[in-house]
Amino acid sequence: MTHGAERAARFKLRVAAPRFMAPLMVRSGLRSGGGVDVPCAPGRGGGAERGDPPASAPSPPGAMGRRLAEQGPSRRKTIFIIEDDPGVCDALVTVLRDEGYDVMTAGDGADALARLREGPTPALIVLDLMMPGMDGYAFRAEQLRTPAISDVPVVVLTAGAAPRATELGSVDILKKPVDLVALLDVVGRNT
Repeated sequence: MTHGAERAARFKLRVAAPRFMAPLMVRSGLRSGGGVDVPCAPGRGGGAERGDPPASAPSPPGAMGRRLAEQGPSRRKTIFIIEDDPGVCDALVTVLRDEGYDVMTAGDGADALARLREGPTPALIVLDLMMPGMDGYAFRAEQLRTPAISDVPVVVLTAGAAPRATELGSVDILKKPVDLVALLDVVGRNT
């Protein structure tokens, strides 16, 4: 191995994550200290600017991801994350992709509804309640009124209490910071 190739193999890009995501990162086996190491080669990039794992060095999938990968692309489940905080969204995308799921994202309820009208129906929606524009409550109300997506299960993420939880219908509710074991358990039960 040449010196340049050896250096490229050791090069990592440090991607910052919000401090409150540290418990999620520690439980997921990611490095603590507020960031995620994304392997990439100097000068070649790796898609990290969009939060995507580099195509040339994918993360090894977890046990569930290996099972989904063995089933083939047509059997993989899609999770739709509706979250306005880019740090939280990127961390969730990383964890779910590492587990073998396909992931779609939207930054608010209106964008999510538009994407759901034109794209594939996901197996599960992970929904933040407090977002600018159309919040999680308004999104969920519209989802329940739309026959094509009304039966898609929802996991609600909230930093505080959900005082209007009865408006959400039948959903799982997880508190932020997200407990990764609980998240993966809920995702596994609903996909």
